[in-house]
Amino acid sequence: MEDVAKHIVGSWRLVHSISINADGERVYPYGEDAIGYISYSDTGIMAVQISRKSREERPDRARLEADYLAYFGRYEIDTEKQVVRHYVEGQLFPGEHPEVLVRKYRFDGDLMSLKPVDGTNREILWQRVR
Repeated sequence: MEDVAKHIVGSWRLVHSISINADGERVYPYGEDAIGYISYSDTGIMAVQISRKSREERPDRARLEADYLAYFGRYEIDTEKQVVRHYVEGQLFPGEHPEVLVRKYRFDGDLMSLKPVDGTNREILWQRVR
């Protein structure tokens, strides 16, 4: 776990959040120009925020749920399964996310790919902040 922990700890800027449907169509849930950050501390705490870049000044809740994602909590790395588990302790909209979110991780240079292991074909790609 030590080597992976050294890779994952720090701040990461969103490159893209993408879903690929059964027809091969690429869908960007927060837009192709989405912005966001995820941070992992060396004490086992994480936080993530992703936003549609262009948003209304005062959207209704339904619109905000489609435009903004935010949660925080503890995390643990499972090197055997190559996953990181996010233990959600707080979130923008209570009940929006399950208590544990499992992400398959992969590193390539200064990029980190996180793919949910929930049966969907999604990837959240991050670039280390320098």
